[in-house]
Amino acid sequence: MKYACYGKTTNIILPFDYDENNPDIVLSFGGDGTMLGAIHKYKNQLEKIKFVGINTGKLGFYTDFVIDELNEIFCLLKEEDYDIFKLNLMEYCLIGTDNFLKGYAVNDLALINPINTQIMDIYINGKHFETIRGTGVLISPPGGSTAYNKSLGGSIIDPFIKAIQLTEVAPINNRVYRSLASPMVLSEKTEIELRPHSAQNLYLTVDGEYLHFDNLKAIKADLSDKTVSFIVKRDTDFFDRVKRAFIE
Repeated sequence: MKYACYGKTTNIILPFDYDENNPDIVLSFGGDGTMLGAIHKYKNQLEKIKFVGINTGKLGFYTDFVIDELNEIFCLLKEEDYDIFKLNLMEYCLIGTDNFLKGYAVNDLALINPINTQIMDIYINGKHFETIRGTGVLISPPGGSTAYNKSLGGSIIDPFIKAIQLTEVAPINNRVYRSLASPMVLSEKTEIELRPHSAQNLYLTVDGEYLHFDNLKAIKADLSDKTVSFIVKRDTDFFDRVKRAFIE
């Protein structure tokens, strides 16, 4: 077994081979932001890598362990005495005037204009659904339902339900400008397309990180078959994490 570490570590040494470039296990030390960074670093190797989240921050939805449990982690890895928690990623395609870019999101993709009212056409499976006016739109797979999506009033989705969520950000909704103004949970077969009327003052983020893209005309997104795998304690399920993060 080969392992690598990501985040702020204190000279952690495991009784396995260290291989930062081609690991089987990646230990992420920090919070959820650190884990997202680790996943994106190894995005081209997700089929073979399992991630272990060790929380050294304040919030750790993707982190099942704390730093004091290092010995327990070593034993679990050595004996393979753990469960695997998998999340489907979201695939997106940015389309410009004469360019495009494909990628994956763990939590979400946000298209936001914090300065001017954003006017955007929304298409679902190739058909125009609505034109919204507001701050922007967030698209998220099940894993991201507990992140920014939840702060916007979106639904928490059981990760065993293969779905994608579209959540409007501060939509204008009056007798002149109408929008659904409600989060929509859509099936895994759904493709969402966003067409902003203007790219001026428009900010695009993927998993909370700003993504520069010239001459943006449209964004397409759907749920991917690609997954990320987390090593978790036995008999700990998704709703244990929800309770730990938001209720206890």
